[in-house]
Amino acid sequence: MKRFIYIIFLLTIACGGGKDGIKISQKSGNHQSLKQHFDKKILPVKPAVDHTKDSLTQDSFNALARQKMLQFFDMINLIKQKKSSKDFESFTTENAKKLWLKPENAKQFLQQPAIQKADSLELRALTFQKFQTQQPDELLAVYRLRFKIFRNGQTQLRQTQAQFYFKILHLDVDGQTYQSLKAKIFRIGKCVR
Repeated sequence: MKRFIYIIFLLTIACGGGKDGIKISQKSGNHQSLKQHFDKKILPVKPAVDHTKDSLTQDSFNALARQKMLQFFDMINLIKQKKSSKDFESFTTENAKKLWLKPENAKQFLQQPAIQKADSLELRALTFQKFQTQQPDELLAVYRLRFKIFRNGQTQLRQTQAQFYFKILHLDVDGQTYQSLKAKIFRIGKCVR
């Protein structure tokens, strides 16, 4: 019976007696007394300030154009794999069309004999040249596109122009207006050596 009482007494001491807070005594030296609380702290809500964070630079346009072109070339390369099924080719083709402002322009590019006979394509360079048309939140930009065509173990370097449609979106997040970009491929010109 004494053992049972000792066990209960030791458990009560070990568990801290059910306290919600712990006081840490001051030690000798330069330490201050500390007290740990388990209170919730509610932070005051700041009033919304309406201003714009302009973060769009030429690099933003270039990076997005490069990303879209890489996605398109990756989808072309997936379609050209010999082991891909018809369902996979249809799915990839439909997703490739979503990268374009006008899907018929994608079809026109893909119907070129050099592209049809290619085993794969590789993006080499995408260089900004100029903004062709500018509306308040819509831009049409011209880029110089250089890519490699791989066919039967041989490569050909091709150069052409690519046009990209950009739309600037104004997003309101917590009272702050941010700018974001949406891009689509508009047209890829005919291949030039």
